[in-house]
Amino acid sequence: MRLLNTKDFTVKQFFTDIPCYAILSHTWEQDEVSFQDIQNLDVARSKAGWRKVMNACARAHRYCFDWIWIDSCCINKESSAELSEALNSMYQYYEDAAMCYVYLSDVSGEYHPGHEKSNFRDSRWFTRGWTLQELLAPEYVIFLDKGWEKIGTRWGLRGVVSAVTGIPVDVFEGRIIDEYSVAQRMSWAAFRETTRPEDQAYCLLGVFGVSMSPIYGEGGVKAFMRLQQEIIRISDDRSIFAWVAVPPTKELKPSEFDRPARNTETRGLLARSPYEFRMSGDVQASNVELIGNKSSYSFNNNGLHIHLPFNPIPSSSEHFGEPIFLAHLLCQSTRGGSHLTIYLQKTSGHQYVRCYPDEIFLTSSPPPMDDVRELTVTEHLVTGRRVRASNTSRLTWRYQIELLRSAWDFFYQQQVIGEKKISSIDEHTVSLFLSNNRHDTVRYQSRQTGDYFFITRTNARPSLSIGDSSIGGSIPGDTHLGKLGSGNYIMITSERRGDLQEKIDVGYLAKDDPEIHLWTGPLRLPDLGVIVPPM
Repeated sequence: MRLLNTKDFTVKQFFTDIPCYAILSHTWEQDEVSFQDIQNLDVARSKAGWRKVMNACARAHRYCFDWIWIDSCCINKESSAELSEALNSMYQYYEDAAMCYVYLSDVSGEYHPGHEKSNFRDSRWFTRGWTLQELLAPEYVIFLDKGWEKIGTRWGLRGVVSAVTGIPVDVFEGRIIDEYSVAQRMSWAAFRETTRPEDQAYCLLGVFGVSMSPIYGEGGVKAFMRLQQEIIRISDDRSIFAWVAVPPTKELKPSEFDRPARNTETRGLLARSPYEFRMSGDVQASNVELIGNKSSYSFNNNGLHIHLPFNPIPSSSEHFGEPIFLAHLLCQSTRGGSHLTIYLQKTSGHQYVRCYPDEIFLTSSPPPMDDVRELTVTEHLVTGRRVRASNTSRLTWRYQIELLRSAWDFFYQQQVIGEKKISSIDEHTVSLFLSNNRHDTVRYQSRQTGDYFFITRTNARPSLSIGDSSIGGSIPGDTHLGKLGSGNYIMITSERRGDLQEKIDVGYLAKDDPEIHLWTGPLRLPDLGVIVPPM
């Protein structure tokens, strides 16, 4: 991969021993700085996108990162081989970054993102296809407003981000995305857009842990079909078939208003776009143990071959010609535990098509196993993703603690046994060194209210304590809000630096601050709808 030097703006390629780097996530705008532009800084500075590059480098350099990755100028898009490598590796680029800066060029940080007047939720960044993996992959994410001021972290704003994206909040609390069904992960991309139609598939490669060659010009539908074929090679989760087609758009006659027309189109078992998974956010992974060694399926020139439990629809052949069956996907909805089935119509022999593709039929009873039709061949399954290991090689031993202006009324009192481990940088900033087998503590107290709190180290990381109570575990968990004895609040946020240090900011919120409830009250995910039969 190529990285951009944050001091002199030179680009260097690394194959091994990749240094610690930050990464930028943003939405593309007019006149971005390309790889060719960055070779000549006079040319680069003439582009409108130079300010973004310069500010990203300045932010990274201020936090001791010598290198940063920016997609616009670190990929030579004139090389098809390099572009293919970058598209297949991009999830890993973001996953391996020490810090991800999300620059929201259309957001003002004037209000808390949960405030009704904030335009955080309306940012274009939440609507783009590529930014989905940029939200999911990194370990640490910082949101920056249009003035490059810090809005908050992904962990600290996880409730707001969950409400905006529809992604469950526990994803941002560390749950591995492979634990979610294929349909659920597809639903996260349902309403996102890409400039090129093929990118609707390519931007999901890392989310599903698969690789494939980009072929721009093949069209969005074909690219998305190829993506599903790659997922099928490594997964037996049948929720990949739990999609609904776009309903017919033809206008109805007045007499038809009370009886909507059914979609008479016939389809296969693969979807045509992420949008067809828009109703699948509550679909769990399939329970393939119900059919044992018949759980595998494969795709070849005859279509998708699979074993499915069938329920015949009585007298369907009298009304529709060839008989129609309810085929059970062995999936359940998290809402009420309903079982998902689709309509399959027999065409000839063992050949079927999906009919009424804009419907999924929900049943309350589990699928009957006395009629399992063979539509598949056996294939050995392999895992498609690796679990991110804890980065134990990057230990933080020194912490810079800074009082924000709202907390300037506090002063610190050192409480360390033996050798001094705290050094004062200025009136409001100290540097805390943590050693093994020590109990190091910094005590802060308000001059006016007498409120006090501790930042203490008992294990490997510091934690916030008020009185005898520890608040929220270790501080580098991102953001912690603690209630003081007076009823006011202290807010601790942290940000990783590139020099094995951690920056800890301390803020103070009065108990009558109107935004307190935005930090303390959970936000509720919007209800997701379901498709039900019209008759």
